[in-house]
Amino acid sequence: MNKLLLTGMLIFCSLSSFSTCIAIYIASNGHIYVAADSKRSFIFSDAKDSPKFESVCKIHNVGNNYFAISGFDDGALLKQATQALTETPDVYTAINKFGDVMTKRYKYLMNQAKTYYPDKLKLFTRNGLGKVSFFGFYDGQPNVVNVSFFCERDKHGNIIVTYKTHQIIAATVIGISEDIVNASPSELPSEDTKEQNPALYVEELVKIEAKNRPDAVGAPIDLLELKPDGAVWIRKNENAVYY
Repeated sequence: MNKLLLTGMLIFCSLSSFSTCIAIYIASNGHIYVAADSKRSFIFSDAKDSPKFESVCKIHNVGNNYFAISGFDDGALLKQATQALTETPDVYTAINKFGDVMTKRYKYLMNQAKTYYPDKLKLFTRNGLGKVSFFGFYDGQPNVVNVSFFCERDKHGNIIVTYKTHQIIAATVIGISEDIVNASPSELPSEDTKEQNPALYVEELVKIEAKNRPDAVGAPIDLLELKPDGAVWIRKNENAVYY
């Protein structure tokens, strides 16, 4: 096979799958609640074909460290997050190691995309590349940290990829979140739901995106409650693929 064509196909495969949407909430009881849709979309599939999807689990763990993935090249995000947490016992060191490795990988992919798919590059510079939320209990306290990857071009047209970390105080949504941010109060779950049934609260947030963007976000919705003494799967799609 032509080397140029093969390279283009590899880049295409890495950037075609996109995982969304995950809602995470640190409730007043001190537990962490996570809802994740299970639809994985292949956005670059041929327009002549029907849209391609598969069902995946987006919530993962290495020991007592948990993480949820949203973004392009989600297989690499999963692999590198798992490897960093396996090799490095301190979660913050692991997060930085993960960020450094994925920054290099994304820069390579974006430079290749610039060559083979220049018309797609605006998608990545506009929407970002990916987000991973790391969460767990450290020193007995609930902790959620988002890692976000961004792509831009400098004045010479060179690709720049960076990542930022952000500590979450109460709630976060990674992946598609525009409809949640712009939702009216009547569309959002009530404060009573938020306080009395936090699992339903995060599930309802994901359902807003599933309703408005069925092409990218879909059921079943996995639900996890993380307590200081361990995790409880409220709902888990046992038929999901672990990409």
